Amino acid sequence: MSAPIRIIVVDDHELARQGLKSILTAFEDRFEVVAEAATVDEALILAEKLKPDVVITDLHFNDPSVEPGELGDGIDLITILKSEQPTVYSILITETYLESALVRAYEAGAAAFLYKHAPSSEMARAIESVAGGFTHFPAQLRSAMEKRQHSPKLTERERQSMAYIARGLTAKQISRELSRTDPQSPIMDRTVEVHKSNIKRKFGLNSASALVAFAIEYCQTNRIDYKNMHSMLKK
Repeated sequence: MSAPIRIIVVDDHELARQGLKSILTAFEDRFEVVAEAATVDEALILAEKLKPDVVITDLHFNDPSVEPGELGDGIDLITILKSEQPTVYSILITETYLESALVRAYEAGAAAFLYKHAPSSEMARAIESVAGGFTHFPAQLRSAMEKRQHSPKLTERERQSMAYIARGLTAKQISRELSRTDPQSPIMDRTVEVHKSNIKRKFGLNSASALVAFAIEYCQTNRIDYKNMHSMLKK
């Protein structure tokens, strides 16, 4: 009988870690959970010490000690493991399907992508596949990669506007903020409205709420800390 696949489980929620461990231990001698971690830093220390075969990590972590821009999610963990411990295979799990997360996970070096609601049999197949040097990705990956290659591009001003759009600011507020941060290139309210309309047209967004949702996903994908921007807005 071959040795069990050694696994580290990474999730900031203890109940989620315990649930995943319970699923894995049900597969008798096929898997062994050698450790669990609640943060990226903790997972990296354990992986270096224990040399697991597979690390299963959640996408998002709600760690209040992590400052904006620091290591804070499963993609960060996968990226570093791929660079520093290439013999450790990573599996990213998420609550819901996010096309941007799927692409980021693949580009970071993940060997598999799973939904948390996937049946335990699929999780077992994914673990055994990656431990054997194969990958396990949903069919959407190919279409997501193709879409990314042909995705419309944002202009510099459109990119600059995204964080403010994600916060739900009006065109007047956005123009004031952009003009304040770049006084050499002030921008009018009407111009901001044009930028917003162009973004909606380029990406097929048919409402203001869809634009905000798109801007939030854009900021999350590109590590833009739109929530904690220091604003000079006046009521």
